Amino acid sequence: MAPFLVTNAQAESLPAVGSLELVPRNCTLKTYKNTTVPEFKISSAFVAYASPDSTYAVTRRMVDSAKKEILIGIYDFSADYMKDLVLNTMKRGVTVSLMLDIDSDAEQKVFDELKKFGCKAVPAPSCAAKKNRYFPSSHEKVIVIDGTWTLVQSGNYSDNSIPFNEKDGGDPQHFVKGNRDMGVAIESKRLAGFFTKILRADITLELGGDTEALAGRPARPEPDLVEAVPKLLPADLFPSQKFNPAAPIRVRPVLSPDNYMDVVPDFLRSAKKSIYIEQQYIRSTQTEIVVLLEAIKGARQQNSKLDVRIILGKLFSVKDVAKERKNLDTLRAQFGLRLGDHIRYIDVNRFVHCHNKLVIVDETAVLVSSQNWSSSAVSKNREAGLVIDYPQLAKYYAGIFESDWKTGLRKIPIPGKKTTITPEAVARGNFVEVRAADYQEV
Repeated sequence: MAPFLVTNAQAESLPAVGSLELVPRNCTLKTYKNTTVPEFKISSAFVAYASPDSTYAVTRRMVDSAKKEILIGIYDFSADYMKDLVLNTMKRGVTVSLMLDIDSDAEQKVFDELKKFGCKAVPAPSCAAKKNRYFPSSHEKVIVIDGTWTLVQSGNYSDNSIPFNEKDGGDPQHFVKGNRDMGVAIESKRLAGFFTKILRADITLELGGDTEALAGRPARPEPDLVEAVPKLLPADLFPSQKFNPAAPIRVRPVLSPDNYMDVVPDFLRSAKKSIYIEQQYIRSTQTEIVVLLEAIKGARQQNSKLDVRIILGKLFSVKDVAKERKNLDTLRAQFGLRLGDHIRYIDVNRFVHCHNKLVIVDETAVLVSSQNWSSSAVSKNREAGLVIDYPQLAKYYAGIFESDWKTGLRKIPIPGKKTTITPEAVARGNFVEVRAADYQEV
């Protein structure tokens, strides 16, 4: 996709993040029946990873290891190198099934090409679908490999969420910058079987009894936007880490709309020492998010020394600044969370964006998931995550959080009026393409 530079005036007229909608997400939905979500005890391997440092390297390793089948349920799939990785896997005789929430021309192109070469590609049953719509957005990011490994993550298959860093942990001399995202891969046939069941059930919802996948809903053209690449490397680079537990680990899948609001408020209330959060945004006045924030407030009331720290993403448009100031006022006045002390923003000099959806409690348990903190994400969308009670794993993610917190911005990162870069800079390659899916509210 060739980048298109908008003028300053055009940039100023861009919609705010909350309205940056490629497909309307307020469609009439069919009735979805919540599924029972079991817990698991897992004694086999865990692999923790993060973007921009290691997600691509881990994903490539996992995909290259596939012998029979890969099942993918994902919100955004637009990175050409990820398409090529999947195509090469199919050439080896591996069956690939893809359920994709198609809301842009770029995604439709990837979808059509993969399907052409034999991928079992089906549009997700969201508002982007042609007729069978059960969720506003199918926003999960779940990959199941050979019925054994399950990858659950916050990042999409977009250039910024899975940057092309072939070296695990990144090569500082050839580092591709991108979003802060996190994921976990778990070796467990039972867990893989559960997520396979969920993904195949959603595929069945979309097919509605048809033997062939329905054509995707016509996608709205995505605005072609670019912005200056961050000037600095992340303060620390983190390779993935493999863990082999000595005893069974409690793992709880957390799905929307099924059980997120049954599990996560209690998870937050259980905190005795600390709560660390990385989120794209927090919609502090939306009903379900108030419940989550009240759970944090309750934990703080039980322990006045509770260490609560939150890192948020950057703002897409100058029009978002006033809304974010009101959001901070609410977080301070109603929940005692102050900018600087409890809330910082991702350092936009080091990262394209904070697209993460991380919660760490007491550095002993961690939630890795796709859910943003909006009411739609936690109660209406199809989303997926895992609460993992595993201190060593939680400490891996906490180390990344601490690095991000150290460089985090104590003021709102106000977008400059000159939000794009010059053609000369593009010619030198000093830009990243802006994916609307990385910013829109879902």
